[in-house]
Amino acid sequence: MQCFLVTRVLSKVEAARSWIACPMTGSSCTILITEVLEFLVMYIEACESGSIFEGIMPKDINIYVTTASNAEENSWGTYCPGMEPSPPPEYVTCLGDLYSVSWMEDSETHNLKAETIKQQYHLVKERTSNYNTFSTGSHVMRYGNESIEGEKLYLYQGFDPASVNFSPNNVHIGGRMDVVNQRDAELVFLWQMYKRSEDGSEKKTQILNQMKETVRHRTHLDSSVELIGTLLFGPKKGSAILKSVREPGSPLVDDWICLKSMVRRFETHCGSLTQYGMKHMRAFANICNGGVSQASMEEACFAACSGRDFGDLHRSDQGYSA
Repeated sequence: MQCFLVTRVLSKVEAARSWIACPMTGSSCTILITEVLEFLVMYIEACESGSIFEGIMPKDINIYVTTASNAEENSWGTYCPGMEPSPPPEYVTCLGDLYSVSWMEDSETHNLKAETIKQQYHLVKERTSNYNTFSTGSHVMRYGNESIEGEKLYLYQGFDPASVNFSPNNVHIGGRMDVVNQRDAELVFLWQMYKRSEDGSEKKTQILNQMKETVRHRTHLDSSVELIGTLLFGPKKGSAILKSVREPGSPLVDDWICLKSMVRRFETHCGSLTQYGMKHMRAFANICNGGVSQASMEEACFAACSGRDFGDLHRSDQGYSA
């Protein structure tokens, strides 16, 4: 994950304000703030990104967060080859995600000395829902101290003098966007590379093999997690327990150290989760919430995955996901 931190140090009478945008790819994030800040605004892009803050972020601190999705849904890639709109023809990958494209294009087309944080939140929320088509959009969420929503965006994102005559009320930048599940953006890239490679070439064969391995490993991850649930909770309850969602306002997991440990035990025996496999993080959280011991998890992972060859996707090559 990369985070972009913009800090504006204002006059001595005013306090510093910071704004962070994080496009997340499944890695854990640690942000160390060494300055004394009055307000911090964060925009977080990730599948299930609401789970980072749900039930955890207090409202009485000067941090305000919006996320690309709630605690249980995907986020969406866009500006992909073959989509409408499409990237330039020389690009073979998705250039953005619906949430980040929404706030960046909103900022580019508004006077940020006139537009407030709240106005941008609502505009981005509508566009990221793909105009209420949640089968191809997501619920933008907000967490933390909402009292700062009336502040102007330029205090955090800066100001381009060329935008001084832009309207603060440009509601619709565009219509519905073509999108792809963020977890499938990798396959879009590989498919585009495959299509553009010369028939019969070694490169095309290599890409095909990579696609096969990617799909095979995805199938292995899904079936292994399902089997581990059966071994731990039984065939009648296993799947339901792994997929259960807690009440709104509850954190994903009660013991975050346990979650980290469960993920590492799985990857030790079953290979790297990869970005795709991060969708099973709720299953590991529910294993912790269900009171499963580390020893039982170790035994179940070994039983489900022993004897399998993970090739380049062994955790020792990829590192742990948590």
